[in-house]
Amino acid sequence: MDEFNNFKKEEQALFEDFKRKINMQAAQAQIKKLEYNLSDVTSGLAAVKAACNDAATLRLGGVCVAPSFVKSCSAFLGSAQKRKSSLIACISYPNGGDTTEIKVKAVKQAIKDGADEVEVTAPIAQVRDGNFQYVKRELKKLRKAVKNRSLRISAECSLLSKNDLIRLCLIAADCRVNSVKTASESWGDDGKTIAEIRSAVKDKCTIKAEGVSSVTELSAAIDMGAVVVGSKNAPAVARYILAAAKNEALA
Repeated sequence: MDEFNNFKKEEQALFEDFKRKINMQAAQAQIKKLEYNLSDVTSGLAAVKAACNDAATLRLGGVCVAPSFVKSCSAFLGSAQKRKSSLIACISYPNGGDTTEIKVKAVKQAIKDGADEVEVTAPIAQVRDGNFQYVKRELKKLRKAVKNRSLRISAECSLLSKNDLIRLCLIAADCRVNSVKTASESWGDDGKTIAEIRSAVKDKCTIKAEGVSSVTELSAAIDMGAVVVGSKNAPAVARYILAAAKNEALA
C-alpha cells in the first residue's frame, strides 16, 4: 500500500511539473509576440540600454528603436546569431515624410549597424493625396534595399481613411512587404482596423498591432489576427504573464 501511495505521489509530482512547464511555454509564446517600443524622442541611450536588458531577460520578441540607437542596441543585445530578441529599426517615424532616397539610405545604414528588421513609416501624405504610384515605387525600392531582411510598413492608420488604408495594404502585399503595422498612438479601436488589414493583405503579409498596454489588449490583438504586438509597456505586460503562469501552476 505504501508503494502504491508513493507511486501516486510521484505521478502527481510529475503531472504538476508537466502542467507548470506547459503553462510557462504558453506564457513564453505570448511574450515572444511582444515588442518593446522605444521609437519616440523621449527614449535616450540609458532607457534603450535598460530596454535591451529587459528584452533579453524576459525574452521579448524584439526592441524597436530609432535609427541612431541601432548600433548601440546591437552591442547591448550581442551578435545576431545569439540574440534572444530581435532589433528593429524604426525609420521615418512618425509620418513617413522623408524622401524615398533618404529612407532607402536609412534602411541600408540600419542593417549595416546591426538591425534584424526595419519598420518604415509609409509616406502618409502621398497616400492621403492618392499618389499611389509614388507609394508603390517607394515600397519596391525599400524591398530591394532590405535584401533578405524583413520589411515592415507602418500604416499610421489613424491618419488614413478606410479606403486609403486598404489601398496602401494592397500595394504593400503586392510589393512583398512582410508586415503591416497599425497606428502607433493607442490600440483602442484597432480591432476593426486589424480586420480591415487582414481582409486586404490576406495571407501575403502579417499584421503588427501597436499600442497595447495590458494583457487583455494583447490577447485581443492576437485573437484578431496580429502576429506581433508592440507596446511601450512590454516588460510590465511580460512580467504579468509570467507571474500569472506561475500562480496558475501552483494552484
